[in-house]
Parts: sequence; structure tokens; C-alpha cells
Amino acid sequence: MFSITRITNTDEKLYTLIDHLYASAFPYHEKREERAKHATLANPAYHLEAWQFDNTFVGFIGYWMFKHYAYIEHLAIEPNVRSRGFGKQILERFLATHPQTVLEIDPLTTDIAHRRLRFYQSLGFIQNDFVHHHPSYHAEMSDHKLIVLSSKQALSDEQYTTFCHDLRFVVMGTV
Repeated sequence: MFSITRITNTDEKLYTLIDHLYASAFPYHEKREERAKHATLANPAYHLEAWQFDNTFVGFIGYWMFKHYAYIEHLAIEPNVRSRGFGKQILERFLATHPQTVLEIDPLTTDIAHRRLRFYQSLGFIQNDFVHHHPSYHAEMSDHKLIVLSSKQALSDEQYTTFCHDLRFVVMGTV
């Protein structure tokens, strides 16, 4: 059975497991620096959730709640339990309570990126056609191109503009 624990500070036991997975699952240009991780946890719009199955940590979701949608900034599954359906089950449960969800994936330049897109599409996500650049997490790096996916339907121009504003000024405001 799944259990979900919201993490609100770095002193919590599950935070160590999340941080270790975060460090290994994402490339440098997609990760916050230590100071920014602490500032993000202090923001009430940000939710960091540890997901456990039968008391075993299987992954986490870091997401932002906005007025009309949720934005998944990071989602990762422990390597030793991948390919067992946990990612799908976690996202299905997440979407049941957050039906309007936005996330980003890497450009479709590798087989892994194509598989990731198919995975999200199997859960009802739509690929949006906007040319999108995620603001950099690091001052020495440029923004990086990503593909925006949204649940249920494509974003309107107005919704995309709102998302970009929220991304730049709220999500990345602590970087």
C-alpha cells in the first residue's frame, strides 16, 4: 500500500533519501543548489512528497500548486524498483487529485526521451507545440530547451503565458 509524506524541511529522515535520489536522477543543469533547495521548501506553494510502498521508499514528486494547475518540477523513482509500475501508479494517483497538471521533458533527441514521452502520453499527457526554454538553475548556464506536456488537453496561449510567468517568477524565484 502507498503512503505519502510531505517533506517540509531538510531535517526529516525521508529528505535524505529524496536528496540522494535527486542527486543521482537529474543532471546538474536540472538541479537546484543547496541554498535554493532550502528556500524552495519554505515556499507554501511547493510540495515535496516522499512516496513509500509497504514502508519502502520508492520515489518522490516535487511540485508546485498554482490556482488552476499543478506543475511537476521533479519526479524520480528509485533505480532498484524501476520497471515495476511505481512511476505509473504514482502519477495516476497524483492526477486523480491534480487533474490539471503541467510538466516538462527533454527534447526528443534520444530513445529514452521518446520512451519518456510515450509513457506520459499513456497517462493522458499532451505534447504542446510551444518553443519552450526552462530558466537556468545556475547563473553560469543558459536556459535549456524542454517540451511542455499538459494533462487532458493542450495549453491555450493564455495558459502557457501564465505557466511561463509562474515558472520564471515563482518556481525559479528561489534560485
